[in-house]
Amino acid sequence: MIVSMNSLTELDQLTLDAADKSQLIAWIQALVIQAADRTAQLQANTVELNRKDVKIEALTFELARLRRIQFGAKNETLSPLQRDIFADTLAADSAASEVELEQLADVEPCATVAKPQRPVPAEKCSCIFCIHHIPVACC
Repeated sequence: MIVSMNSLTELDQLTLDAADKSQLIAWIQALVIQAADRTAQLQANTVELNRKDVKIEALTFELARLRRIQFGAKNETLSPLQRDIFADTLAADSAASEVELEQLADVEPCATVAKPQRPVPAEKCSCIFCIHHIPVACC
């Protein structure tokens, strides 16, 4: 027990009756036991907190490592096989695009496409709010 003998002798010197002294001693012993329990709980919580901190740190490092693997410069480069497949696909796509452009150039414009009209001369304009697309010099 944490209660020292000096405390008990000092308690004996108090002018209290025997019942009060025994009740006070029991109360002090209960407080000492409660303090010991709380100290043990605090130590257990400290151990658990340290364990969780170590786990969080390990997971953080693992996450960083996985991000480096997934997004690192090494993974952004193409392997020789992937590079060859990419070049072949690019060549095939560009050839197909050129053929499509040539086919579109050979086709005559559709009859439904409107031909651009010449603007109406100002002297033949019959509306009041006619807007002329002629640049006007500012004064």
